[in-house]
Amino acid sequence: MGSERKSTLLRFLATLLAAAGLSGPAPAQRVSENMELMGAIAREIVNCRELDGVDWVEVSAIFAMNDKGSVNESYGYAYDRSGRPHAVAFLYDPIERAVEHYHEWLRQKADKGMIKMLFQFNRETQKVNADFEYDNPDRWQVTPDNIDTIVEELRPKLGK
Repeated sequence: MGSERKSTLLRFLATLLAAAGLSGPAPAQRVSENMELMGAIAREIVNCRELDGVDWVEVSAIFAMNDKGSVNESYGYAYDRSGRPHAVAFLYDPIERAVEHYHEWLRQKADKGMIKMLFQFNRETQKVNADFEYDNPDRWQVTPDNIDTIVEELRPKLGK
């Protein structure tokens, strides 16, 4: 199921549960845990030293997952104060563990889960964003023909 359709379905189900009086404090707790797990990924990215020497403000990272839920590919861009992108890769054990933990937390029972995640973070605003791909392994894939387009597509918009 595509990520947009899945998101729409989840909102619809949440509305039905609320209308039936079955919703409780769990959604607020889930949002908190979601932000905690995303914050762990952001912290590991900042601490890995991959971005040392770059006066970066925002970063976008793609993490591809294998069938077992392990990270097997990472690439992305750090965007400096002037907006210039710098290619980065985050194949560091602490980052991979944080991403894999998030993958497992999100995964539905008997579901393979996402195959790719776009993770974005703004160092100044502390905002994070994640988008997921469940079916198309070519989504966000960088090639010589699309590099300029992908660099702009991945550029976070998490400023003030």
